[in-house]
Amino acid sequence: MPRARCLPGRLQSLVADLLREQGLNVIDDRMTGQVHQDRGLLTGDSPLASNALGLLAADALVEATRDEG
Repeated sequence: MPRARCLPGRLQSLVADLLREQGLNVIDDRMTGQVHQDRGLLTGDSPLASNALGLLAADALVEATRDEG
């Protein structure tokens, strides 16, 4: 089952419930700025994760391009 970090607080229940309905396992509900990659799914736990998520996405894009070529 894919895993995802999710927004904490009141939004957590809205977002997490929708993710769970899609078969994802929400692994965290804290707001620490952490990111997580599970295969092609990239997630961050809050707006604090914005920069780290951008860096992770750039690395994933480079890796995916490398795999294709």
